[in-house]
This record gives sequence, C-alpha cells and structure tokens, in this order.
Amino acid sequence: MTETGWLITHDRCLDGATAALLAEAASLHPLFVEPDRVVPAIAGLASDKPLYLADVSIPLSAWDTYGERITWLLDHHQSALRLAAKPRVTIDLSRSGAHLWYDFVVEQGWVKPSDRWQRLVYAVERYDLWKPRHAAGENLNRLFHANGWDWYRQRFSAGWVPYTPAEADQLAHLIAEERAYVARHVKDAEWRALADGLRLAGVVLDSEGPVNQVSHQLIERGADLVLTIKPDGRISARSSSRVDAAKVMEANFQGGGHARAAGGRLPAGEPSPTALQEALDTIAAYLKSAPE
Repeated sequence: MTETGWLITHDRCLDGATAALLAEAASLHPLFVEPDRVVPAIAGLASDKPLYLADVSIPLSAWDTYGERITWLLDHHQSALRLAAKPRVTIDLSRSGAHLWYDFVVEQGWVKPSDRWQRLVYAVERYDLWKPRHAAGENLNRLFHANGWDWYRQRFSAGWVPYTPAEADQLAHLIAEERAYVARHVKDAEWRALADGLRLAGVVLDSEGPVNQVSHQLIERGADLVLTIKPDGRISARSSSRVDAAKVMEANFQGGGHARAAGGRLPAGEPSPTALQEALDTIAAYLKSAPE
C-alpha cells in the first residue's frame, strides 16, 4: 500500500485494538474513538486521505453528510444493519470487527495472511462474540486492559505470540483480583422485577473492570437485562434472549451494539445509585411500552 490514511475504530476494546494493529501493518493510522463519537472524529479529519471504519459505524441520519467521505466501513453490530445497503459498507454480525478488517486488508493485499494473525484474530473474535472456547481471548483481554495499547502494540504487532513468564504471572494475579471484583459487584447489584416477569439488574462499578463477567453472573442468577454504569458515565448492557440490549441502548442511551451486548452513556449527571435507579426506571418504562 502506497497511500496512507486513517482507520477509525473502537476505543478501549480488544476487538478495535486488534483492528488497529492490522491498520498499522497496512500503513494506516488508527484513530480510537468511542462508538458515539465517530461523526465528530470524521468531521475533524482532513479529506485528502482514505478513511476506513472498523468495529464502529455512523447513524443513518449522518450518511448523506459523511458517507462519501468514508472509503469503506466494516461493522458487526446490530445497530449498523440499517447501513447495509449503502455503498462501500460491509455489515456481518457473524464476524468480529477485527475479523472483518483482517479479511479486508488481506483481500486488498496490504497484509499477508499468516497463522499468527489468524490465531490472534480468531481468539479475539471468540471472546468479543462470547463464543465457545473464548478463554484465550478473555485472558488476552485481561492483559490488554491491565497494560494498555502501547503494550499490546509492542507485543502483538505481527499477530499472536506466547506470553512471557512475567505476563503469565500477571495474568494469574489479574484473575484472582477479578474474582473478588465480580463477587463484590454481584453482591451489590440492584434488582428490579417487572410485571411481565422480566427481571433487571444494575450495578454502579467502582472502577473499570470485567463487565462481561459481572453481567453474565447476574444473568445466570435470573436477570434478563444487566446494566453496568462505569465511572466515566459509559453504560454497558448485557441481556438474555428475552430482551434486545441494542434496541434498549439505541432508544434510551445514545448507544447501540449487539442484541445481547450493547453500550451507551448516561444522558446527564455523574454515576451514582440515583443515576442507576433512574436508568432502570427508564428501561422498565421502555420495555413496558416497546412493541414486540
């Protein structure tokens, strides 16, 4: 590839970070944003270089303004399906964002396929989509969040590599800390039973942590939707098959995502027990009135 450009992808996400590794291997510059900050990011970039999006998209209402600026968009979130008929757009819910981007850059001839890249991409995908045998990606995610993008970039810039002894020791320590974190937040969860038999659970997280593990334990205990509020006001929702988390986030919290896993942010104010109660009230009212 001779012409540089940008890849906009998801901030603080292993799937997006893996797409960013592949972008750098393809001589593109990764730009990390939150999913609801993609349009301002596009608006702030010069228009003379190619622009790609992976693992994120833009609202349909913004397409007429920004669609021509996008060289190609690849996403796997349910909330992006309304863009599927647009030109230069690939939406595939069966693959992760990094997997879609890997296939794309290989097809373009920008990155040579390798066993190392494939092992990394598939490990990340199994974790991101919560598929069977996702432990390898889950462990990598633990190290990624503990050590950050610079560590990930330095260690995995050409695909999967074995952990060092120090990283293996760190991973064991992180797993022990995680168990205590999950137990504490599961114990402190706020529950809400709705008239139609649905059950909501919500938690204000005291620090950034393993949202999936907290949420899935609460789902195993009978929650149909789990809302976790992060210290910076971002929200994650995980759900059983009875609730579409993406629709809940789209309708109420400026977000979106997958049917079983989605995100957004508080409409106003700081994370607090009061904010959690208000968010659960909002979801309860929405589920009561939303069409089947």
